[in-house]
Amino acid sequence: MARALVEVTLAGAGEKIALALRSGETAELVIVNKDPQHVMCEVAVNHLSGVLSSLIAVELGDKRLYLGKSSKAGESISAEIEPGGTRILRVRFIAPPNRSDYVQLGLEVRLHLSITTTTKEKASQGAQAAPKLLPTLVHEKT
Repeated sequence: MARALVEVTLAGAGEKIALALRSGETAELVIVNKDPQHVMCEVAVNHLSGVLSSLIAVELGDKRLYLGKSSKAGESISAEIEPGGTRILRVRFIAPPNRSDYVQLGLEVRLHLSITTTTKEKASQGAQAAPKLLPTLVHEKT
């Protein structure tokens, strides 16, 4: 039977969450914005291996990223989260029957102030600072 091990790293918090999926299963993580400003949530692929004939769908809000045999690390999706708001990160594993793929996927979740907020701050400070990573709060909802 095909299986996938998805390791989600929460940048800024340094936590890792491991999700074990079989074909047809979906795992969900609720990402919460505890910051008083709008933040941008970015989900990036760190590594992907073992994909033969299977497919992994990564969804963040209404954005989707399909990962298969030709996918590479570095692909990402992002969505803005309003203060006190949430976005659901869904990971679904799909494989043909009677396949024995063992997929390993590494995802990194990064929260940082949205571009509009960062631009306003830079204008008021007159500085060109890199976006600061914010702590990521997640509720697992498998």
